[in-house]
Amino acid sequence: MTVVEVLVALMIVSIGLLGIAGSTALALRTAHDATQRRNAMHRIVSRHSQLAASGCGGAASGSTTDTAHSVTEAWYVSVQSTGFALATDSVRWMSARGPHSFVLTSAFPC
Repeated sequence: MTVVEVLVALMIVSIGLLGIAGSTALALRTAHDATQRRNAMHRIVSRHSQLAASGCGGAASGSTTDTAHSVTEAWYVSVQSTGFALATDSVRWMSARGPHSFVLTSAFPC
């Protein structure tokens, strides 16, 4: 092998390693985003379960902030004349890509 062949081989290997490093960074970022979305959905489902368990008389609107995770949650409850209550829960959080939010509305019987 000549020096030129060795240099070409090193360049090809370097490009391959850079591609692997970029893919790894993307996979880690995507996994972190998925974890944040899962945690937000878990908060929403837990809140809706608590509101439904407390019934129409005990369900009240409110909000909370988790500064450790940069998450803000606000929920609104409105009792309908049809014998159901509507609960809308909104969770907002910051990530490296900017602000994100989930909103879920559900109904539970009075």
